[in-house]
Formats: sequence, structure tokens, C-alpha cells
Amino acid sequence: MKKLTLIIAIVLTSSVASAQTDWSKVDFAKECKIQTKMPGGVAKSFKENPTFINDYFINQASLMKGSSQPGMLQKQGVNAVFSEVALGGVSSVAIQQLIDELHAQFVEELKGIGLNIIDGKALVEEAMADGKGDKKNQIVGMTDGQPVYDKVGIMEGSTIKEQNIFRPRDKYVYMTYGKVPGLFYQRVAKKENVNMISIGYTIGFANFDGSKTVSKNTLTTSAGLTITPVVAIVNPKGLFAWITFNKPVEGNNDWSKGLEETDSRDGDYWGLSSKGEYALGADQTVYINEVKSIVLNLQKDLAQIIKEEIN
Repeated sequence: MKKLTLIIAIVLTSSVASAQTDWSKVDFAKECKIQTKMPGGVAKSFKENPTFINDYFINQASLMKGSSQPGMLQKQGVNAVFSEVALGGVSSVAIQQLIDELHAQFVEELKGIGLNIIDGKALVEEAMADGKGDKKNQIVGMTDGQPVYDKVGIMEGSTIKEQNIFRPRDKYVYMTYGKVPGLFYQRVAKKENVNMISIGYTIGFANFDGSKTVSKNTLTTSAGLTITPVVAIVNPKGLFAWITFNKPVEGNNDWSKGLEETDSRDGDYWGLSSKGEYALGADQTVYINEVKSIVLNLQKDLAQIIKEEIN
């Protein structure tokens, strides 16, 4: 069956203004259906040992793709339709400034609940001296404040096609993308007698809504800010704990200027994306402020969740 590659059904953001969310009043544990798994040994080690934020990152989607596939009850010959859209107008400079601020606040929140937060310098430098700083699928060293472009294969359930990975500048990182990370973390955590917390936020900007009739597929594209946090913890004995978000945070979309078609290849227009025939243009200030407000308040709740678990 031949598939249409033409982007279908451009829709502008609704002109009906929705009430803005006061994120300081949101119970994120309830709203995002947060679950924690923190064994007693991990909770105890927070009281007895220093803690290193071994990774802190934002995965900002820059190109997203949705589809509406033919169904079993549709007529033979009904084609799939696709929509591919970039995020326009949001610069890497703005997100780098944002993540520097968010990281600093998270450090203060953890200190505020009594944790001894260290910068991880000794741990990382020792790992690098042992030759562990240049292997595949891991990052060991100090950040340089430059985003990493990542062209991702769309996994089932995901609509992100390209993303840029940001980390706060001039911070020590000790992380792995390996599927079996236990020994990687345990080796250094045990030697340095330190807890490690990694936290990341995947940020999407578009929604794709497909609909079907017997003879036709349609697909609409609209603004849809979502933030999905991932939090992992490991103690000096290599025992893991998690804070799991079973539902992403859905932000306000008043940052959107609507869906636009353009032939431009101007990097300033596309912002973070490498390409795209269509873009959701963003008011950068509104977009950044919305993400900031969500994450700053979310991190306050995260700190309290950790506090409750270790007390």
C-alpha cells in the first residue's frame, strides 16, 4: 500500500485562551501519578553519605513526527498520512541558560532537606585517571555547555524524531547509556562512598490527532507541551532506587504562534531543528517561562518526596 509522505491537515493553535495553570499549587505526585521505589538501604545512605548529582539533563525535542495508519475496517487503498513538524524560534542559548538555573535550584532544594551535596570532582577525576572517561556509551568528565544533537529512531509510542540534549555548564558528569549499568555506578560509588542521583526531562512540543472514516485518514498537528521526568538513584553498595512518573506534565500552550509552512532553511528560524517543511513557531520567552515554572515547582515536590522516604 502506497503511503503518503505529504504532511496533512495543518491546523492553527486554538484561539480560545485557556486558563493558565498556577504550577506552585499543583500536586505533582498526584497529577503525574508518581511512584517511588526506595529500599531502606538507599534511604539510610542518604543520611550517612554525601550525594552527587551525577547527571542532569534536558532532552528538548526539535523535530516530531506523527502518523495515522490505515485500519482493518477501512477500504482497501486507504493511505497512511504523516505530519512532521519542527520547533521554531527557540534557541539553544535560551535553553542553556534555563538548565543552568534549574540545576542550581535543584541543588538548593536537596540541600534544603538536609542532603550533603558534593560536586563529584574527586569521583570523576579518579574515574578518568583509571581510563574510564573515554569509553563508548558513557560520559565521564566536565560539561562544556554545548548541546548534543541526537537523531533518534522513533520508538513505539514516541513521536520524537530529533532532539537536543542539554546539560548545565561546567558540572561533573558520570553516566552511562549501557543496558546493564550496575557495575559502572557501583564501582565508583562504593569506592568514594557516595550516593548518586541522575535526573532528566524529555520535553515535547506537538500533539498529533488522527481520525478515520471508512474511506479516509486525517491527521491534525497542534501545540502540545509535555515534560516527562526520569529520576534514578544509586547508593554506595550499588542498590538502585527510582522515582517514576506514570504520566507526563502537560503544560500550557499559549507560547505557540501556530503551525506555519515555510521553505526557509534559516537556522535562526528553525532554532534547534535541522530541517522541516512546517514548524510550530514559539514565543521563546513564553515557552521558556512555562518550562521553567513547571520544573522549578516540580523539583520542590521531588525534594519533599525524597525527604519523606529518608525520614
